[in-house]
Amino acid sequence: MDHKKQKRHMIDGFFVISLMLVFVLSALSVIAIGASIYKRNVSDMASNYSHRIGSAYITEKIRQNDVYGAVQVKHVFEENVLVMTQDINGTLYDTYIYEYDGYLMELMARNDISDFYPQSGQKILKISNLEIEDASTSLIKVIISLENGVDESLYIAKRSIPNK
Repeated sequence: MDHKKQKRHMIDGFFVISLMLVFVLSALSVIAIGASIYKRNVSDMASNYSHRIGSAYITEKIRQNDVYGAVQVKHVFEENVLVMTQDINGTLYDTYIYEYDGYLMELMARNDISDFYPQSGQKILKISNLEIEDASTSLIKVIISLENGVDESLYIAKRSIPNK
C-alpha cells in the first residue's frame, strides 16, 4: 500500500509542476503578444506624429500671424520661404519657415537685418523637402516631403483682409 501512495504523490507533483509550466508559458505568450502590439502602436504613433506635425506647425504659425500683409512667400536662401512679419514693441521682426539640411527650420530676426545664415535657425522636424508658393493672393500652397518618402500637400488660406 505504501508503494501506491508514493506513485500517487509523484503524479500529483508532476501535475502541479506541469500546470505551473502551462501557466508560465501562457503568461509569457500574453506578454510577448502585448509587447508586439505595443511596439506596432508606438511605431504607428511616431509615423502619424511626423506625418501631421509639419503641416500642423506651418498652419498654426500662419494662423498666429494672420494680419493683412504680414504673411508672405519670399525667395530667401535660394528657395521659397514662408516669412511672417510682426511688430514687437515698435520693432519689426521676421519669422522665416524653411527647409535646411533635411530639417524644417524656423528663424526669427529683426526685419532690418539682411545678412544671416540658414543654419542659424531652430530645427523643428526632420524632413526631406519643403516647397512653399503663393497659390493666389489669399492662398499658400505647401508641400512637405517627410523623411519616409510621404508627401503631404496642403493649401492654407490667409483670412486677414486689408484695412479700409
